[in-house]
Amino acid sequence: MSHCGLAQPRYTVYNGVVRVGQDNYPMNELLTPILEYEPHARRDARPRNVRRQGARIDLHCHSTFSVEHIRWVPGVVYYPLLEPEEIYDLAKARGMDFVTITDHDTIDGCKALLDRRGELADFIFGEEVTTRLPEDGTVVHVNVFDIDEAQHAEMQRLRGNLYELVAYLRQIDKLFVLNHLTWTAQHRALERRHIEAMLELFDVFEGLNGSRSYAHNAFAWHATRGRGKVLVAGSDSHTHRVGTTYTLGTGSTRAELLAGIRAGDSALCGSFGTPEKLREDVWITMHKTAERRISAAGNAWERLVCRGLARLGRTVCPLVCLGYHTRQNVLIRDSRRALPA
Repeated sequence: MSHCGLAQPRYTVYNGVVRVGQDNYPMNELLTPILEYEPHARRDARPRNVRRQGARIDLHCHSTFSVEHIRWVPGVVYYPLLEPEEIYDLAKARGMDFVTITDHDTIDGCKALLDRRGELADFIFGEEVTTRLPEDGTVVHVNVFDIDEAQHAEMQRLRGNLYELVAYLRQIDKLFVLNHLTWTAQHRALERRHIEAMLELFDVFEGLNGSRSYAHNAFAWHATRGRGKVLVAGSDSHTHRVGTTYTLGTGSTRAELLAGIRAGDSALCGSFGTPEKLREDVWITMHKTAERRISAAGNAWERLVCRGLARLGRTVCPLVCLGYHTRQNVLIRDSRRALPA
């Protein structure tokens, strides 16, 4: 996403570096998350663009080992496109210094990568845990990093209660992140008690999700502003967008990187989501699902039906995505009214 349409930033020069935005604003105004390069002052006082220094990692991406059921289409499973090794290779090709995979409620994709490639010093086990607030069943997603099989099993045992899950994650001292603050499995507006509970439970929030719109991300910035929270970024890729949104941290090892992020030594980089990206990602994934169904069809009649449904999906998909995007904006508006003072 280009920042051309946003308000022009204000620059201040400090130690030869041109800094963007207002002082003491944790996000350095709204341009920082999309700056891959930062302007540095030259002797003639004109800025030159220099790639920002640090260790890059896309903290939110999915492999073929994720399984997602579409709420309004029973029997249809939404599978991400890339195999674990394809995620790793694409992330490295896009300049990521470290790589993780955060499949839904499984670490099988992480294990498959190491089985196929051997030990990788720059790979971090990750998982997106589906958990719920026990008082009303509100379902949210939490990314957890640097875990093993025993810890994965315990997280799955506890995920029915967000409070118990977070207590366990603090006990084992892991980096854990509340993903896409405005999203719940029920697709309903957040109430004040939800937001207050999340602000109490989490130290780290996903402040830039590459599949969510500007409004979604801005809500997370606004809700956490001035509360001492750490913000991180990830593409939330289910297709080919790995490494297009990422966290810029520090450190030359996995432990140093994760410790630095937990301490707030991180910045958000990359692109926001847009309705066009959502439409493309949904269609690409659904088309791949249709191709699998056609290949598995036992006779010509089944193949004909699958092709017909695929064509119908191609027609309906843009309208469905537009409706989803519009509905989400309504939920953000209603959630904003519930923000604590």
